[in-house]
Amino acid sequence: MRFHVLVALMIVVLPALGRAQDAPPEDRAGTLFERGVERLREGDHEAAAAAFRESYRLAPRVTTMCNLALTYDRWGPEHRAQAARAYRTCARDDDTGRFRTFAEQRVAEIEREIVLSESEPTEHEPPPPEPAPPSEPEITPPPPSDPLPPPEPDHTSLYVGLGLAAPAAGAAITAIVLALDAQSTVDDLRDEPFIVRGSPEHDRLEQARTTATVATALYVTAGVLAAGAATLVIIDLAASDTSETHVAIRPNGIAIEGRF
Repeated sequence: MRFHVLVALMIVVLPALGRAQDAPPEDRAGTLFERGVERLREGDHEAAAAAFRESYRLAPRVTTMCNLALTYDRWGPEHRAQAARAYRTCARDDDTGRFRTFAEQRVAEIEREIVLSESEPTEHEPPPPEPAPPSEPEITPPPPSDPLPPPEPDHTSLYVGLGLAAPAAGAAITAIVLALDAQSTVDDLRDEPFIVRGSPEHDRLEQARTTATVATALYVTAGVLAAGAATLVIIDLAASDTSETHVAIRPNGIAIEGRF
């Protein structure tokens, strides 16, 4: 009878073990992590530490190492060195800064406790109670595909664009003034029946032509500066709205493509 029961158990258990071994490492790591959390809440520190170590070996996540450090920390004074090492790894690998402050604080406190315990004499009066440690944060596993928060927007393009807008406006205003002055000179000379080369009227006409040429050049400069300023401002606004935008330089100008 016992032989039949043993055979039946092997038939049921072996396929399940095979499926567990065939599961992807990430899935097995997640299962071990959840098991470690349950054992930690039950106070079974040895089983929790074993589950977290195996989970971290299969998929090294910062939350797993932080929970392993917390397990060693709660286990007892004999595991303080292991807790300090795990907290250092937790603080080093925490890119988001979610657990880094607490982990670094606990490393400093544990190292101080180790030094004090090594320097204490054999017979001594019990030391006064230390202040209660800070409340431990609730460490829960983030979703596997949880994206990092977007970085702060960089408004360098906006500032450069606004900086270009000022000289563009100045160039445009100067061009308008020069163009009006040149046109006024030409209008004054229209009353002359003819203009002789070398005469004062001819000199004024040449000066008006030079002024008009300078005004035209300033118009072009103002247009280029204004286009560059507008392009940089649009790029900054598009980047601030997290839209998909890119700028392409083409033979006939600059093209901005994306969703605004």
